[in-house]
Amino acid sequence: MKYSKILLCFGALWASSAFPAPAPCDTLRVAFLTDIHVTPGNAQDSLFRVAVDEINASPCDIVIFGGDLTNLGSDAELKYVHGLISRLEKPWHAVPGNHETTWSESACTTFARIFGHDGRTAFRAGDYLFLGYASGPFMKMAMGAVRTEDLAWLAAEAAKARPGQRIVSLCHYPLNNDLTNRTEVTATLRRLGIPLTLFGHYHRAPSLFNFDSIAGIQGRALRGKSDSDAGYTLLDFWGDSVRVREKTLGAEPRTRFTIRMQDDPRTLALASDPTPPVPDYKAHAQLVLQDSATIYTGAAFYKDLVYYGTTQGVLRAYDTRRNREVWRQRFGGALYTTPLVAEGLVIAGTTTDGLRAYDARTGRERWHIDTPTPIVGQGLVAALYIGLGNGTMVKIAVRDGRILWRYDYGRGQSQGQPTLADGKLVFGAWNGHLHCLDAATGKLGWKWTNGSKSLFLSPGNIVPRIAGGRVFIDAPDRAVTCLDLASGSVVWRCTDYKAREASGMSADGKRFYVKTMDGELLAIDTVPDAFRRLWITPAGFGYDYTACPVTVSGGIAYLADRSGNVAAVREDGTPLWCVKCCNSAANFITEAPDGSLWATFAEGKIFRIPPHAPAGHKKKIP
Repeated sequence: MKYSKILLCFGALWASSAFPAPAPCDTLRVAFLTDIHVTPGNAQDSLFRVAVDEINASPCDIVIFGGDLTNLGSDAELKYVHGLISRLEKPWHAVPGNHETTWSESACTTFARIFGHDGRTAFRAGDYLFLGYASGPFMKMAMGAVRTEDLAWLAAEAAKARPGQRIVSLCHYPLNNDLTNRTEVTATLRRLGIPLTLFGHYHRAPSLFNFDSIAGIQGRALRGKSDSDAGYTLLDFWGDSVRVREKTLGAEPRTRFTIRMQDDPRTLALASDPTPPVPDYKAHAQLVLQDSATIYTGAAFYKDLVYYGTTQGVLRAYDTRRNREVWRQRFGGALYTTPLVAEGLVIAGTTTDGLRAYDARTGRERWHIDTPTPIVGQGLVAALYIGLGNGTMVKIAVRDGRILWRYDYGRGQSQGQPTLADGKLVFGAWNGHLHCLDAATGKLGWKWTNGSKSLFLSPGNIVPRIAGGRVFIDAPDRAVTCLDLASGSVVWRCTDYKAREASGMSADGKRFYVKTMDGELLAIDTVPDAFRRLWITPAGFGYDYTACPVTVSGGIAYLADRSGNVAAVREDGTPLWCVKCCNSAANFITEAPDGSLWATFAEGKIFRIPPHAPAGHKKKIP
């Protein structure tokens, strides 16, 4: 829709009445845009251009973006939307949303390069200090979470506030139970004297929230139900007050509400979300360590050492017997790839420093491979098979790092771990396809797609499970699919269950396990030529979409969710226990050489579950 005539009609009206200042001497006029979701050529592309022209013609002082600037978070989209934003003639600042952090092909490094920060930005405007930070989720579907190190940054920046300067928080997610560490975040804001947060994510009219006595102002998305009601939010700050108005493109702003930033009765009258349950894991798990940074990798093992990576770019070797760090390597960006251990080496894929191999005991570098794009995918050791950045799968000699073959498939990260069986390597990528290669030569045997045009539904973060000459997957299209390993042809597909990215396989290959989005464990018979459910058991989670794979050990299937819960289900479908370890999404549950299970969680916690943990209902499972 074209708005040039509308702009001409309302230009004078905007200049004279759009911002009637309640206190002309010290009002800070802010245009707050969030969830603009620009893809080149889409409706939001045109609508955002109109919004930019309106704002340039207005008396506003500053423009703030609350995340979800793009749809896919691709390099091309980020570059394009940054170009559009740069047409603003006003100072502007932006934080990323989940569409920039969840599916980023560059592991968020392109956002940092183009926008000048990795999600953390502090800026002053008038008598106010704004502290913006990312709220995830990072590189996978999960609930939002503020990184542990970002909370420390908030404290450091808040300490720099000038006398009398009020501080405003800015992130994409609401600070309620959609954020896994919400209580820690709101407690931090209260301690720092930050009374107000701005956010987006909820595509609805500007609204007021109470986040544990922190006032929350939600900005509206650029596009409403149609192009004709597109718009953004206007904020007028003066003293301890803020007025919130909704600005539809080409129309006069409408006041939604006015509040005091701190202890306003309207805010306090609203109910906060219930406090999350208290962790209750001690009967079945042991907290081994709490890192000072966020963890998105799994754990790897060599004798008494455990290895993992953090979002601060640290690869850490930790002695579990002596409870101390043995060595560490630091890189320029976050680590999302679980370290691999083979032939006395620890191999780490990084987002900034390529692929690196170190002596497992000493941490001395043995070899490295530079890559033009970040590595975010999980690897597999037989030889070493790993996605070497965007659009490439390789086979590498573990001992010296020689690339034995390279398969270039175009675009999209291969994030989930590949699977090797019968001389074939099967892996998915964020390009809509599942690929099958000859493991010896890297030659393509076949590739399969579910036919969706949306890359969000790609099998990019799944682990293919192979048994009896068949491949079983549960991509984000919410279908369970069985393919013939030799040809890639579909044997059967089932869409009766909300399957999404989290699966496992029994040791004998007769049962394919899927964690559903309804918090159930589904067991499927792998032998018949048609879908056959063996059993389905509630795990005790409720609604869930975390991509933590199901790990099977000693006749027990272990699964975890987005809120720190871990459950154990016997392979006959009997639920054993479900405990709450913490308040963040699980990454991986990995079996150690002694048969124990190690679960890593985003908030930097690592738990050990003893081998064959005793049965019994720690938490009642419905």
